[in-house]
Amino acid sequence: MLNPKIIVPLRPVSVADFERQILDAEDAADLIEIWLDKIKALDESKIQKVLAAVQKPTIVNLKTKKEGGLSRLGDKKRVELLKTAAAAGATFVDLALDTPIALVRDFQKNSGKTKLILSFHDFAKMPKIEQLRKLAEKAAKMKADVIKLVGAAKTFDDCSPIFQISWELAKRKKQFLTIAMGEPGEPTRVITPLIGGLGMFAPLDKKHATAAGQLTVAELRDWWKVFEN
Repeated sequence: MLNPKIIVPLRPVSVADFERQILDAEDAADLIEIWLDKIKALDESKIQKVLAAVQKPTIVNLKTKKEGGLSRLGDKKRVELLKTAAAAGATFVDLALDTPIALVRDFQKNSGKTKLILSFHDFAKMPKIEQLRKLAEKAAKMKADVIKLVGAAKTFDDCSPIFQISWELAKRKKQFLTIAMGEPGEPTRVITPLIGGLGMFAPLDKKHATAAGQLTVAELRDWWKVFEN
């Protein structure tokens, strides 16, 4: 039986802010997604302190504006900081799929037991299934442990490519995270983990959402109970 995971995203502005947020989040989460992009003067010491405060498995990212984040650091510096997260015990690190291959290989060489998520986001539209297939194949060739594909849904029909690529990745026994952002895409947040995805991102409440259309932990669990009965 599938056992999809609740991934609670946290986006702290400081180490102390993270230590406050984690107290409630860990009770609700199977995994904690840690956004590092808002922490001022981010350095290795702060990353180590953040990871030391977590008991649950983690996904760590440091996203630029293109990926929905605020980091202005270059690719090389961001990968170096994420290598620190890996050394500090991150379960997963999320890198953009268009990260230069040499930096991806460098991360993989130095990541220890940390698994790599390679992610693609389109905030303007939903890519066609053919493009999603090409992106999935690129991530697989780059030896991603988890393939993350995200597009924007303007209508319910935009969910279709996400459902299709999810079925195909599940059939190939690839680990994945697939999402259609926005209210019309909410069904993908419920169903793709049941198809075989790693889990789904769900904040404790709407004000802490990190993407359009995210369901809260309580909402997602209620929906999954429907499918269990």
